[in-house]
Amino acid sequence: MTSSLRNSLHRRNHKERSQLAHRSKLGFLEKHKDYVQRAKDYHSKQDRLTRLRQKAAERNKDEFYFSMNKEKTKRGVHVKDRGNTALPTDMVKLLKTQDENYVRTMQTSNLKKIDRLKRQLTDMANLVNDDSEEGLDEDEYELLQETGIISQSSKGKKRSRSVTKHVVFAESMEEANNLGRKRNEKPGSEPTPSQGTKSGEEDLGWKVPESGTKKRRKLQQTKDNQDGEWEDSKSVDEDSASSSSTDRRRKLLKELGARLVRDRQLRYTQREFEMQRLMMGKGAAKKISGVEKLGDEDDSGDDEDALDSRKGRPLKKKSKVEEATYKPRVYKWKLERKR
Repeated sequence: MTSSLRNSLHRRNHKERSQLAHRSKLGFLEKHKDYVQRAKDYHSKQDRLTRLRQKAAERNKDEFYFSMNKEKTKRGVHVKDRGNTALPTDMVKLLKTQDENYVRTMQTSNLKKIDRLKRQLTDMANLVNDDSEEGLDEDEYELLQETGIISQSSKGKKRSRSVTKHVVFAESMEEANNLGRKRNEKPGSEPTPSQGTKSGEEDLGWKVPESGTKKRRKLQQTKDNQDGEWEDSKSVDEDSASSSSTDRRRKLLKELGARLVRDRQLRYTQREFEMQRLMMGKGAAKKISGVEKLGDEDDSGDDEDALDSRKGRPLKKKSKVEEATYKPRVYKWKLERKR
């Protein structure tokens, strides 16, 4: 047994004396650590008051800042005010009326541009061409049907007809021209005298003088060749014109779709301004439906834990609504007899 352990066995644990029982009415008996804490707090407050008295004695009486008048405290809390005053209700309604008039003007201008685009698309002769290889896609058809440029029957006729494409490759330009002329000819048509061959002519061994009929036939063949070349150049020009017309048509359709989206947004904005002005007026109004999403999904897919946490209450709708599926709010006002 070591000496430290042997000495510790005979020691007593001296407990600090608390308040006596007959002095309990005097409260808690202060210990030394409590006195130290109380003394530090007292001296810190005294030092703070001394510094404030010194600042007040050394203050410049001519010193002035505008914040001395602007800033204020309310129940000990510093209140910041930017100086904005609330406008009266009549003035706010007037401002909303001006905004609504501006939106209405923009909507009228946009409708005029939509009508102009409709006229341009209607005047185009090759708008819906069944033989064209670059037809209208589904979105363009829906846009044209929405604007009333084409009817439902033309769309069904277009989709029901099956367009077959057969591509033939040629080795040279002359062969391509011949294939094009054969394709344009009707089946079963007999060749013309100008297309006949010289297989039936006999070789007599000397040069036979040509008659006037043969000369006219040769002139006709050269003329046909020139006409064929002119038709080929004409077909190339028509192809380039059709491609430029297709590009212009698609550009007009794209602009028309953007104008329609802008028109819908302006209509919703105008309706929102009108409803805000009515809500600011006198009288009670009952909200029927708020801003919601078209085609809301049901709560059948919720799990049991979510239902238990809500205690069977329906799920609240989110306030965030997509712009594409926006639906304005609907209010109902009480019937009021006008005098």
